[in-house]
Amino acid sequence: HFSPGSAGRRHCSAAMTETAPAKLLATGGIRTVEKHVSKPVVYQFPVSFNSGKATLAMQLSQKADEAEIRYVLHMRDNYTPEYVRLNPDTMAVPTMEIDDKVCTDSMDLCKYLMDNYPGPGDQEVVASGRQAEMMDWVNFAAAWDEYMFTYGHMDPGSADMADAIRLENLRIYLDQVLTEKPADVDFLVNCYIKKIAGITTMRRAQETGADKETALEENKVILHRVLARGNDLVGKHPGGFLFGDKLTTADVYFLPIFRIFQLSVPAFFEEVWPKYANLQGYWERAKAHPDVEEGLMKYITKCHVAWAMVANGVPKTLIAYKMGLLKAPKLPDNIEQRIAEACEAKWKQVRG
Repeated sequence: HFSPGSAGRRHCSAAMTETAPAKLLATGGIRTVEKHVSKPVVYQFPVSFNSGKATLAMQLSQKADEAEIRYVLHMRDNYTPEYVRLNPDTMAVPTMEIDDKVCTDSMDLCKYLMDNYPGPGDQEVVASGRQAEMMDWVNFAAAWDEYMFTYGHMDPGSADMADAIRLENLRIYLDQVLTEKPADVDFLVNCYIKKIAGITTMRRAQETGADKETALEENKVILHRVLARGNDLVGKHPGGFLFGDKLTTADVYFLPIFRIFQLSVPAFFEEVWPKYANLQGYWERAKAHPDVEEGLMKYITKCHVAWAMVANGVPKTLIAYKMGLLKAPKLPDNIEQRIAEACEAKWKQVRG
């Protein structure tokens, strides 16, 4: 039940006790729409951290067998006007259409599945009266900013190129909207300006210097708090998972962290395993579970990633950028002024 996203075909072109730094990624929500879909659709991209939550949550739910997983190149396809209308909140992945709802945030997506189509593990947690305890853990784990961690450990050139491609595509589509003037032009323009400001702020935060190093250290402190609490939960269920012998939404918010380690910083396992005695066994048990394989790990196999990259035109996009062929046209001065003001406001929000 897997298919490439249609957007890719259309265009080749309880909370932490300590206060966490402002997260760089935009947050979404859930809304009711007129259209009622007959089967769930999850828009995602394989190496995305939050996409991993979405696909695993869907796999653990009662809707696993009928869900459609669509692929969205998250530095191009999520900026088309069609996708912005679907997900104006984050203009990112994951997004889920289900029933008469659109979920644009992984938290709301997971909660909707848990509340309406819970799998066996979640059903047991609810029946035992531990749902509030589980959601306290979910909120705790969600306070960690994966984006800063991942990009902080990437080669600066690779991280900057990805963001540069995003900004070019955002401006290309913004120019398209300004030229075509659809009925919702003002709404779309505001969305594009907000997103450009967000990504510009990300690039600024990733620059070398004291601010970046301080942010990375704060990020690592929060990560270790999450790992420590997860280790304690696993210790209560030897041979099982966070809340018992079945996988639950709690694991949906923990296992993708280990996938990030495996993808981006495998050496980090050497720091984690000796410090948290229960986590290596937990990770090995999880990887051996068929739902984790289907809902999380298969998406990062070499064959799957290669297929997704080719099917969604990633090589073509990278070549176009490197050859200077991916260039946005000049935007009107008043739009550039609005972008500059939005960028400065976003930076103040993140850094104070």
